[in-house]
Amino acid sequence: MNVQFSYIVIPTALAGVLGILSSVLLWKRRLAKGSIPLALLFGSISIWSLAYTFEVIFTTYATKVFWLKFEYFGVVSLPVFWLLFCLRYADIHKPKIFKFFLIFSIIPVITLVLAWTNSYHHLIWHRVSLIELFGIKLLQLNYGTWFWIHVLYSHSLYLSGMYFLIRYYFKTPKNLRFQARYIIAAGLIPGISNIFYLGSSNPLSIIDFTSLSFAVSGILIVWILYYHRFLDIIPIARDTLIENMKDGIIVVDLQDRIVDINPAAETIINHSFKDVIGEPAEQILSEISDWISFSKESETPAKILNIGEGKNKKIYVLSFSPLSDAQDQLIGHTIVFHDNTESLILNNNLKDQADRLAVLYEIGKAITSTLEIDDLLDLIYKHLSQVISCDAYFVSLYLPEDHLLDIKLLIDQGKRYAPEKSSASEGLSSWIVKNRKPLLIQDLRKEINFLPVKPVMVGEKKLSRSWLGVPMQIEDDLIGLLAVASYQPNVFDEMDQLLLEQIAQQAVLSIQNARIHEEVSRQAKLDSLTGVSNHNHLIEQLYEDAEFALTAPTPLSLIMLDIDHFKLYNDTYGHVIGDQVLILTVQAIQSHIKKTDTVGRWGGEEFGVILPNTTISQAKLVANRIRHTLSELPLFDVEGKTIPKPTISQGIATLPDHTSDVDELVIIADRALYRAKNKGRDQVAIGKPAQTSQS
Repeated sequence: MNVQFSYIVIPTALAGVLGILSSVLLWKRRLAKGSIPLALLFGSISIWSLAYTFEVIFTTYATKVFWLKFEYFGVVSLPVFWLLFCLRYADIHKPKIFKFFLIFSIIPVITLVLAWTNSYHHLIWHRVSLIELFGIKLLQLNYGTWFWIHVLYSHSLYLSGMYFLIRYYFKTPKNLRFQARYIIAAGLIPGISNIFYLGSSNPLSIIDFTSLSFAVSGILIVWILYYHRFLDIIPIARDTLIENMKDGIIVVDLQDRIVDINPAAETIINHSFKDVIGEPAEQILSEISDWISFSKESETPAKILNIGEGKNKKIYVLSFSPLSDAQDQLIGHTIVFHDNTESLILNNNLKDQADRLAVLYEIGKAITSTLEIDDLLDLIYKHLSQVISCDAYFVSLYLPEDHLLDIKLLIDQGKRYAPEKSSASEGLSSWIVKNRKPLLIQDLRKEINFLPVKPVMVGEKKLSRSWLGVPMQIEDDLIGLLAVASYQPNVFDEMDQLLLEQIAQQAVLSIQNARIHEEVSRQAKLDSLTGVSNHNHLIEQLYEDAEFALTAPTPLSLIMLDIDHFKLYNDTYGHVIGDQVLILTVQAIQSHIKKTDTVGRWGGEEFGVILPNTTISQAKLVANRIRHTLSELPLFDVEGKTIPKPTISQGIATLPDHTSDVDELVIIADRALYRAKNKGRDQVAIGKPAQTSQS
């Protein structure tokens, strides 16, 4: 017979059979990471092992050489498939198959061609002879030059693959390294065996134990595949775990061990990848372990999980799903943490917005119900405090002529401060005045060094942490600004800013209307020529000041003033000069009275001056100063020539020295005025009590 049997063929045949079996099973799981190149690798092992088995079994020289050459279909392709598997498994590179083989198969293809044409050049085997060892006919090979080139190339691919595996091993969390460890061990066994076969001088070296090493390697990898099933579960899970997903995903195997977790889930459970991989799920996820157990047994509703407190609170909806392989076999479960916080916040924001719109509507109704600015600002504060909780409220009006902020309303920690004026070039408000835009500061303590302006402390005279201010303007005309502050950081947000802007838009129209109304009312109280109080307003102010003086009690003096011979100015120089005389008289009066005093035109060329908290002697001093000042003011006719300056006669009456009745006070001052005129004019006369004047 032309065949022989030896124990040598048992491991090689076993390696070939296991290779075929593994290739088939791996091909069925070709969706898993690295399964296709690993299936091709086992195919190469099968070709090499079975061809070597036939080489040993057959006894004729020609048949043995044929199977020797046939072995090279597996020998030259195995290192290429090995490198491809290592690259895929270690996630180093995912080359296109055609491009990969075009690059790395040049040497193997040349080697295969040279092996089948060896009889013409002997570059692979310099000599092939048939010998008998232990009663078995075997081939003895003397290798040629190209064989060693191929060996060097093949071992380079083999060692490159081992390098990538080892590097991947050290990058893998310790709890998962056992998987990579088995793969490395499976790869080392045939490599060491082949080196021993090529380099040994032992007579047994003609027997290629590489096949036996492949059998051991095949058994080890198959055990890994079906006992630990890492090629099934991990790649499938990693396909599911998208690294930049907002949802957290955790994968557990059938032994309830955590085998994968994405970055979002790491943040949610506050554990890193390396700390949880391989650990029992019930230990890491103790808070939801009961829910996990129930979910395995039957379908359970999604679980709501709350994590954190306050603004950092997160709300997750948990779902539990089975994880199956390509054959629809259960290999684990996935736990998905869907962040529902934004949805809940949106619902809450919608509710808050509805509440704020209601308040905004109420503010709109309230601020249109009054034309008094102070009352208007009080209404704004009343409604604003209902929707924006803070420590300080601030409303100021902008005075462009003086570049000042008139702080009409300042309430700090419940305490109301008196109105005051401040520079519009200082403080956070100055930025709004300059830019006409809102300013939101989340934490003043952290941002103070980066702000374009430095804060100015008002109210409690301590630094706020949160600050929000918006301009009140009509087009480019700045009317004022509205601001809120808190001594806690991160109190205000964009929604508060939007609400404040909406309130400011409504308020500015009402303020403008109030200003117009105030100006119309003020103009109605003034004399159109001189700009001082008219007769009606002068009387109203006199009654108001007199009531206060009698209640306090404090003195109040009234000066009645008349321009001497005023008709001559109109008749001689014309009414224009007459009007100028009236204006000069007012200027002289205003230069000697306080802001609390009032000057008004009684009628014609007669004026009244109300001097609160002023005695008779003080009033007489003021009257004489007015008289002297008027005599020094320049007066010209229409041609620019100097004309005689007017003189004035004045009468003084004082509460309560002369009377306690306002009407009598006017009569007494008026009688004193006429006494001054009767005595020669350009004089000041002091009134006499009512009973004296009547006697």
